[in-house]
Amino acid sequence: MTYKELYNFAYHFLLEKEGVTEKLIQQHFQPEYNKPKNINTIYQRFCETAQNKQMSTKVIGGSIGGVEKLNSLLFDFDPKKVSKTFGKNDSEKLLNEIISELKPKGQIRRTSRSIWPLFCQSVIDSAHFLSEFKNADSFYTWADFFAKDEKAKPALPMLISIEISGIGFPLACDFLKEIGFLNFGKPDVHLKEIFKELYLINPNENSTIKQDYLTLKLIDKIAIENNITAFEVDKIFWLIGSGNFYLSDIQIGRNRNLFIEQVKNHFNL
Repeated sequence: MTYKELYNFAYHFLLEKEGVTEKLIQQHFQPEYNKPKNINTIYQRFCETAQNKQMSTKVIGGSIGGVEKLNSLLFDFDPKKVSKTFGKNDSEKLLNEIISELKPKGQIRRTSRSIWPLFCQSVIDSAHFLSEFKNADSFYTWADFFAKDEKAKPALPMLISIEISGIGFPLACDFLKEIGFLNFGKPDVHLKEIFKELYLINPNENSTIKQDYLTLKLIDKIAIENNITAFEVDKIFWLIGSGNFYLSDIQIGRNRNLFIEQVKNHFNL
């Protein structure tokens, strides 16, 4: 089975689902942002990324009406003003202001590993990180230094994950691809499980970091062989795994296991 055969099989697997058309798939091949020129927008995207793990989207955005509601507390998402107002250890201060001003729904746990304190720390870390750049262009100059070098590329999400607590390697990849770095995919759990089950990456690898790295490299290889972007590869396998055509009302359910079974049968794996 070549990477070209795998991708074509995956693409047509989706097309066979009720309500799924080629136009619908293509709509999902566009990132949420396309290299925004305003660093405030980049900062807002970091805040959105910080809530995109596990239950956090529902707990954070769902309880305040969306991350964009933080604009009143974050100076319209101005990272320099936020970094001057909140020190790196002021996550509790920020959380208190969110509770006072936005009155989030539901219970708010304050232990160090709870969702809200972790999110607030990510918001503050993101502001301090971005405040080191003069503007959006200077951020892209820095990011492109890594992103345009295939061997150095994995270092970019790794550096972001070190700078910003709560945004690990996969979420850093997700941040990059959704602001317009189309040569990045996200080593999402759906992709990792599909690739492990098809023995495209080592299923016995115990290191999560290495799994993420191998998945990122495999996404690149599939993209190159099919002459498409890593973003497109990411979306196809993510849509299979999640079943969530989020730009429409189409929900096909999770198809990861069915896809794996059909690939194995079709290619005699």
